Amino acid sequence: MTFVDRNSGIAASVFLVLYVIYLALTIKIVSEKGFRSIYTSLLIYGVFRVCGQMCGVVFSALGYSHWQWLIAYLVFSAEGYFVLVLCSFHMIANAQLYQFGESWFRPTKEQKKTNLINATTYREKLKARFPLATVFHLLLIPANALVISGGSTLAGQDPSQPDPGKIVTAKALRTTGQVMFLTLTLIAILLAVYVYFKEGVRHCNLYSIFIVAPFITIRGIFGVISIFVTKMNYYDMSNYNSNGLSSQFVTYEYVLATTMEFITACVYIANYFVDRRRAKVPPSKEYDDLIEEKLQSKVDQNSV
Repeated sequence: MTFVDRNSGIAASVFLVLYVIYLALTIKIVSEKGFRSIYTSLLIYGVFRVCGQMCGVVFSALGYSHWQWLIAYLVFSAEGYFVLVLCSFHMIANAQLYQFGESWFRPTKEQKKTNLINATTYREKLKARFPLATVFHLLLIPANALVISGGSTLAGQDPSQPDPGKIVTAKALRTTGQVMFLTLTLIAILLAVYVYFKEGVRHCNLYSIFIVAPFITIRGIFGVISIFVTKMNYYDMSNYNSNGLSSQFVTYEYVLATTMEFITACVYIANYFVDRRRAKVPPSKEYDDLIEEKLQSKVDQNSV
């Protein structure tokens, strides 16, 4: 394939191949573990990233006049990051399930009902109705929407006549969303530290979070500073030349964002190989409030 933008085209193609391999592996794992395992989230992440990289390849081949492919790449990238942060949170809950048989910050529906019945004070009722898992979702979903909305606001603008109002609005939306992403990422890491040291939980899920902590944190920090640092900003036209994106920008994007995510996803999926011979844990229940109405209360041999 001939690329109008050779720099980003090569980078997008390399990571497309890597993510296709990753996706094939996660499909195999999910077919073995079942859709109720945490690996389903990692499979969804792989789907988003493969779609994103395909859009990146097409954009590099067609050029900036086909900016719709760039927007699609950014949207799929944001969705992938969203899934990784969410997956980090649920991996901690799964570690608690493995050791204690329940998770206090991600209770089942039955546990929620019991907690509400036993709650006597307003604070206890509020905590029972909105456990940490619910709050995490309620914050993460709008953060994702803000990032996507901020990026889409500037879509198709004439580089020679930018709209100052849209630029300010887009920057505000993206900043708010990315700061929320970074904050929730740090909360997940701190929660893993708390569960490990305070509760004494020992599980490969926690070890993997400790390993990826610097990588996913760098990804989050990059998401924020890229809005303000000209050389890192997709929406600053100085990063474009006659051949497409500048080599410096491509380096920033693929080293500080794509590579950080890929390392994180690979470490998380490696839990499958580490945990293959361990005792099985109760069903993950990660979709308790979002997708499933009921989950098994007994140990599911296909869950993580």
